[in-house]
Amino acid sequence: MFETWNKTKINNLSQIDIEQWFDVLNHGLEEDRGYDLSNPNIESIRVGIKKDYIDYLKSCGNNQNFYAYYILRDDGTIVSVCRIVIVDGKYYLEGLETHRNFYHKGFASKLLTKVLYELKRDKIDTIYSIVRKHNHKSLNFHYRIGFSEEDKNDVDTMFVLNVENQIRKELFDNWANNYNKSVIKSEQEETYPFAGYSNIKYQIIDIVTKRSFAHILDMGLGTGEITSPLYNLGYRVTGVDLSEKMIDLAKKKMPNAMFICDTFQNSLRKLNDLYDFIIFNYSIHHLDYQSQIDLLLKIHENLSSQGRIIIGDVSTINREDMKKLQEKYNSIWDDEEYYPILDIYQKSELRNYNKILYNKINEVAGLFELLKR
Repeated sequence: MFETWNKTKINNLSQIDIEQWFDVLNHGLEEDRGYDLSNPNIESIRVGIKKDYIDYLKSCGNNQNFYAYYILRDDGTIVSVCRIVIVDGKYYLEGLETHRNFYHKGFASKLLTKVLYELKRDKIDTIYSIVRKHNHKSLNFHYRIGFSEEDKNDVDTMFVLNVENQIRKELFDNWANNYNKSVIKSEQEETYPFAGYSNIKYQIIDIVTKRSFAHILDMGLGTGEITSPLYNLGYRVTGVDLSEKMIDLAKKKMPNAMFICDTFQNSLRKLNDLYDFIIFNYSIHHLDYQSQIDLLLKIHENLSSQGRIIIGDVSTINREDMKKLQEKYNSIWDDEEYYPILDIYQKSELRNYNKILYNKINEVAGLFELLKR
């Protein structure tokens, strides 16, 4: 069970809650403070340390820099804790600990995932974390979860994590094994969001295979459903995806392709080639409209002289049609997706650099081609 201890909750904790909270943290505290366990006064030292910790917890209720404590229980017992504090307007993750009896069971990762969802609901988009250089366990955890280094010195490493990107990564990692099944089900029922998926797939393959050779950049690679047939035909493929699990599945289909596990924006810094085709297949909708346009303008620099960008997705000609589509599928519509709209693209700066073509597949889907001018 997941709990949020805000300031009000902190001021009304039961003694059992406090004792369990401290028990999670009570591991090696004496050594951390430089005490020798053979010290004859070690018991009184432990009493003092416990008092310091509990006094800090109780003070959080009146601390303007304290945001919340987050608690994970297993069968009623607190097994993992962490807190978020605010320093100079930035939100910092601190004190992420799991009870020593529950190590290696994934509770810290599970707690952090739940915390990220809470922060997203609170419209907090970025968190930071500072880890001591000698704390190899915590450093490895931060790297494994997906934190990036923001700053570093001889003592500490400051990490940063984009909340939205990490949530999407978790979502697609969990979805990976059933991804293609979900696509097939939606397409067979001819419903949002994947009605017309195969049609789009075959149109993309048809466009690409008109050239005998091409270098393809697949932005939002997924499991390689679109580009693996092209890979098998001898085309050169580079794939970008946020989900390591998706990439792992794609690697099995395309062992010699190149892969980048990162966000679209971050991946641009890792591209050092020109591409004949840049494909966004049911992927660009994760960005808002201005971010889509900014990305397409930037990635335009990575197109070869005769290159083109292909976008297959849920899409419409104008906002009115998109609104009608949303109303029809309101019960399953994803309000956090920004599906491409031809009118928005045509009225943007994209028209200065691309000839924009659009083929409407059905009421749900369509295919864009942005031809380099």
